Amino acid sequence: MDDRQRQIEEIVDFVSHHKNSLASINICARVLGDKFVRVDDEVIRELKVKLPRADDEELESFYYMIK
Repeated sequence: MDDRQRQIEEIVDFVSHHKNSLASINICARVLGDKFVRVDDEVIRELKVKLPRADDEELESFYYMIK
């Protein structure tokens, strides 16, 4: 597994376990945009699909938020 994939998995894992954290809310709002209201199972599924599409710089900033 490459670093990018590992970062994506760690971000999704963090958001899944810390749904109400400021970092999770910020990440979901940036990735999902206006349709994001709160972190739930559907949001986690969307995050898994859309996070790999984020550019390297944005992904790095999300990773930094959770560390």
